[in-house]
Amino acid sequence: MQGGLRTIGVVKKSEINFPLVTIITVVLNGEKYVEQTFKSVFNQTYLNIEYIVIDGGSKDNTIDIIKKYDNQIDYWQSGSDNGLYFAMNKGIELANGELIGILNADDYYNEDTIKLIVESYLNTNADVFHGDILLMTENGSVRMKPDFNKMQQQPSVFHPTCFVKKVVYDEIGSFDTQYKISADYDFLLRCIKHNYKFNYIPYVLCHFRPGGMSASCASNIEGYRIMKFHHTGYHKQVIWRTIKCYLRTFIKKIIN
Repeated sequence: MQGGLRTIGVVKKSEINFPLVTIITVVLNGEKYVEQTFKSVFNQTYLNIEYIVIDGGSKDNTIDIIKKYDNQIDYWQSGSDNGLYFAMNKGIELANGELIGILNADDYYNEDTIKLIVESYLNTNADVFHGDILLMTENGSVRMKPDFNKMQQQPSVFHPTCFVKKVVYDEIGSFDTQYKISADYDFLLRCIKHNYKFNYIPYVLCHFRPGGMSASCASNIEGYRIMKFHHTGYHKQVIWRTIKCYLRTFIKKIIN
């Protein structure tokens, strides 16, 4: 199943000083928040945007919501796949933009996010653009600032805020699908290893709802594998972090 503007022959492209930016959203049974995600893309103050939605075969009302915006989404498809990063890679292959951002189906951008990214893109020679994230929890929201210098120790650049030049994916590949939770961390470490330039934008670019596998103890195990593979020198520290995570989980189960 597929739809969107591309299927009726509407294909967007870059213009001089007006680069096309591709946003990719991967979703599976995301009816609760996905419409807010969509609207945050449609309401951007920057206008040359290509929006691609990859649905993993949702069984709730997600497809109905996608179809509601069929004349605003550039391309969407729905069908079973092999997981989150497989779907992201599919979106990257379909992208025509000079820059690519990946927006989770329960997160959303500020209205000036892409405008700020494009301004930085046009005025610097950077390859990866990123900024602050607003972590939203039941107890309120917390603004978090990245720390590029700690990337060898933990994922301290927030992938939901990242916009990456398409040429970077062409040169070093997209997400390694052997990783099910933290392939974005592996990708950013590869960008660092290949000496791509990161540019920090001191604004909140994305509102992020934590949860899912990325918040699980298993993410620490995968982080250990990634850090060990990249020889960051900090993978052993993750072992203790993982043990504490499982202990906290075990104690909560006993209490409950």
